[in-house]
Amino acid sequence: MKKNLLLVLSALLIIGALAGCAEQTNTPEQHMVSNTNVPIGTPEKKDILDDFFSKEDYQKLLALQFDDYQHMAISEFQNKVWAMTDTAEYMELMEKLFKNETLYQMKDSDETAAFLFYVLEPLTAEKWQTRTYSGAATGDFPAWEDNATLEYTYTLTILAADKVMIHDYNDMRVGVKDMMQDILRNRTKEELLNETFMLTELETYVEEMLSYMQTPEVSIAIEYVYFPLSTENDNNSSKYFDGNVERRIFPNGTEEDYRSLLALKTADYRNMSLADFNSALVEWTNDNPEGMERISEDTGWNDFQVTLTDEELSFVKLTVFLSGMENGKAIQSSYAGEPISPYYEEELSQKIAGKNGMAAWCGLYYQFSYSILDIETVTVGERDCQIEGMINAIHAFWNNTDIEKLLKMSESDIVQELENMAETYSTDYVTITTDKERIHFECMDEREYMN
Repeated sequence: MKKNLLLVLSALLIIGALAGCAEQTNTPEQHMVSNTNVPIGTPEKKDILDDFFSKEDYQKLLALQFDDYQHMAISEFQNKVWAMTDTAEYMELMEKLFKNETLYQMKDSDETAAFLFYVLEPLTAEKWQTRTYSGAATGDFPAWEDNATLEYTYTLTILAADKVMIHDYNDMRVGVKDMMQDILRNRTKEELLNETFMLTELETYVEEMLSYMQTPEVSIAIEYVYFPLSTENDNNSSKYFDGNVERRIFPNGTEEDYRSLLALKTADYRNMSLADFNSALVEWTNDNPEGMERISEDTGWNDFQVTLTDEELSFVKLTVFLSGMENGKAIQSSYAGEPISPYYEEELSQKIAGKNGMAAWCGLYYQFSYSILDIETVTVGERDCQIEGMINAIHAFWNNTDIEKLLKMSESDIVQELENMAETYSTDYVTITTDKERIHFECMDEREYMN
């Protein structure tokens, strides 16, 4: 039911929406920047272009990776490329290249694609002076739920193309990614929990590093959003990253697990008070802790290996999830000595549009909390109706709004939309609250960089 932002950003990278989300230590494009300069004409590399281009086209692309190009000034590289490609045949080839989504997807896993999409395209496009990249970084704890996330965009502006070597530009671009990752390394959980502390650290660190990294020839501007390590320990947090692969901890729920849980789905469960139903769920969880772990992870991954009807699936994904959240918050509230509201959060599918091999995209993460006036009198059905209504309204807005319209909206506009929905689906007994700090709307349009 929830997806983390780093996973979504990785998916955007695959389809070409972002230029720098994969924060690996030794990606091929980083390796290439480190003076390896493997030419695209080597035998092992030739096979890759052969999949997409004719022998003649291949030779034309090969000719653009000049000997020792990394030690050329950007202006020298540009002039040589522009002089060679100022023909109808080359223009057609370049358009074919930058429309090739498969090759674009390989830019962080193959040195040839890295040259084409990190050097050739950005440094010779019409608006080559300024280019914005994006990325995300996490802490270095092995378990995903133990880490904070830092999302950022950074803009490199070339101010003196005749004084900047290509390898210096690439080192600077990759260096920003390393810099943003470094701020989260070796942090304690207490530090990652403290948003105020981390934002202060970030501000100081970024300002200090930029004073060293940017030069009179290339300026750097960085924007970022910090998502602190959560104190929450809800049923969906049992995920972790092994390298860049997110893996399950628990196996899928069994037929026995689900049939046992679905015994709570009585004919009149929707008319039960939340107090009675939530109590029954606590009792079932205490009797079936491992089954609950398996089912909770199925819900988090939306990966159900047992055949369920639509009603049963809704019961598991909505009713059980919400009541489980409420039970957890009730326990936390008792320890904290103050009420802690249950919440619902989701990362929506990206909205994407493409043109000439470049992409425009919009992404939305949202979280809303809710409060129940009296769990002794409010029924399961009443709660489910309002929360599901809110979720469906957000989905309808996102799915029915054209990406071109979304690209013109600000995060404040999105917050206002969700606030209006929260007001619509709140009642005297269920109050839904949005928090602008927990709504994150991002857009980028790379199409503007095309010739």
